[in-house]
Amino acid sequence: MFIEEIKLIHYRNYENEKIKTHEGINIIMGENAQGKTNLIEAMFFLSRGYSHRASSVAELAQWDHDDFFMNAIVVSQGVKHTLTAKCHLGKRQFLLDGKARKREKINGIFNTILFEPDDLKIVKEGPEKRRRFINQEISGFKPEYHYLLRDYEKILNQRNMLLKNIRYEPSLATTLEVWDEQLVQVGTRLMNHRIRYLHRLNREANVLHKILSQGKENLSLYYQNNIIDSLEDIKEIKRIFKEKLESSREEEISRGSTIYGPHVDDIVIQINGKDARRYGSQGQQRSAAISLKLSQIEIYFDNTGEYPVVLLDDIFSELDENRRKSIIKLLNKTQAFITCTEDLFSTDEIQENKHMIEIHQGQAREITPTK
Repeated sequence: MFIEEIKLIHYRNYENEKIKTHEGINIIMGENAQGKTNLIEAMFFLSRGYSHRASSVAELAQWDHDDFFMNAIVVSQGVKHTLTAKCHLGKRQFLLDGKARKREKINGIFNTILFEPDDLKIVKEGPEKRRRFINQEISGFKPEYHYLLRDYEKILNQRNMLLKNIRYEPSLATTLEVWDEQLVQVGTRLMNHRIRYLHRLNREANVLHKILSQGKENLSLYYQNNIIDSLEDIKEIKRIFKEKLESSREEEISRGSTIYGPHVDDIVIQINGKDARRYGSQGQQRSAAISLKLSQIEIYFDNTGEYPVVLLDDIFSELDENRRKSIIKLLNKTQAFITCTEDLFSTDEIQENKHMIEIHQGQAREITPTK
């Protein structure tokens, strides 16, 4: 799977630009605030249907415009397709080869993995960062998970609102059972998705981490939630979830919030048996984060039959040369886009094969490497 070109009209700081890309490594160079990250965001948007850094799709339109348009020529399973996304007054539409399609119906034709500087904090920051990682990655190859998560958040918000109102109108407590049932049904499906995903992630991330640590470290992941104590209880997860909601009603009404459920899940990340968040060095934590993100390459292949396009947005400047070289070796099966403010690869193995594009004020030009 790879992208041949992308066209952007009224998108962020791109007025009307067509950018040719190559298979293999594409280096996107330019000073800060020129549009490098906007280009990465556009590719992510085409593949996922949403932006990873905008709360509203209307934010993506160029200043003084109410709409934007983008399309890309993508080769998937040896077949060339045109993917189009357009937005008018905040309403988005997707087309496949000129025909309108629901976003989930075109999943698998263009898949991306995004790695941005904030992802280096996956290990050392709180559970919310790791839940975001899980949610984003599973949604990438299972679009139904994205909608399941959206439904769960709506149910959770409604239930929390009800819990707050019960303190003032106790008679409303009789309606909690309806919301409990919905929360259990959707929440159980979410947790089952996460458990299956983490089982695969555990194996793949450990393999990559051994490469990055030159065989010195073992990376282990453990699913942590407040419904079941061990994976042996997974068959009873729905029953246990419901019982915990019932037994905690007084406390939840007092707090005005839902205590139990996948919204408080976490991943415990260990290096050589020790909690990486508490005891890992900064270098170990970064290597673990890299392993978690780039292990998606093989996971996506297993689920879709093709390697995804990898988007690395401004992370290489924060990594040492050895880690940069290790990552480049991992990318040899994929098409990749790497943004940076300067050429960090003049002495490594991709010198002869890389394609370089310079972005300046939302305009792109191909750079011919000097020999």
